[in-house]
Amino acid sequence: MMNTRKPIIGITATTLDISGFDSVYLHYSYAESVIRAGGVPIVIPIGNEELAKEWVLMCDGILLSGGEDMDPFHFGAEPHPKLGKVTQERDQIELDLIHYARSEQLPIFGICRGIQVLNVALGGDLIQDIESEKPEYIKHTQIAARAAATHSITIERESLLHQITGKDELRVNSFHHQAVGKVAPSLKTSAVSKDGIIEAVEAAEPGLGWMLAVQWHPEDMTGVNQEMNQLFTEFINVCKLNK
Repeated sequence: MMNTRKPIIGITATTLDISGFDSVYLHYSYAESVIRAGGVPIVIPIGNEELAKEWVLMCDGILLSGGEDMDPFHFGAEPHPKLGKVTQERDQIELDLIHYARSEQLPIFGICRGIQVLNVALGGDLIQDIESEKPEYIKHTQIAARAAATHSITIERESLLHQITGKDELRVNSFHHQAVGKVAPSLKTSAVSKDGIIEAVEAAEPGLGWMLAVQWHPEDMTGVNQEMNQLFTEFINVCKLNK
């Protein structure tokens, strides 16, 4: 009998102090966008390497969510004066999840912090603070509403991102002060902003598995933007084939 189960998508989360208690925390828009695209979201809290293996075996795809800065120790750097909050335990569980997801050929979709963690996990590094390290830059931390598109990106024509969106250029939202620096060997750049900041990466070769990561927050735009919906739809469709 045909397996009609919807694909299960593991979404990484962080912790937040709520009324004096450490709580698992994730913006609901991630889960909502996965549901809208036909997937079943499960929230992955901070755990250990053994749990990372189990979560990967349970899931049909991994979504690396946004959040705090990554510890520069993971890419051989010292902390920049403008480095924000880091959560070493979250860094490690996400690095473990990426390792085991790749070994099982699970699709990986990274968002904001997710593009940064994926790049570091595969051997790249990060710009720790765009304003300090890039002399000419556009505003990457918007004050506008989360669903508002505030700057444009240029998409590589021969890329998975172009194939999904059908666009040479998009306007996106932006909530980050860090960014991808040196791109990992198994990834390639899919899109850049007008100041040269990398806005999307994907697997450098088809044989490396389905990997796509973006620096903006499409989950906050899926209700108003068809291209952002399509990103989640494509991810879920690939995960359906994977299960």
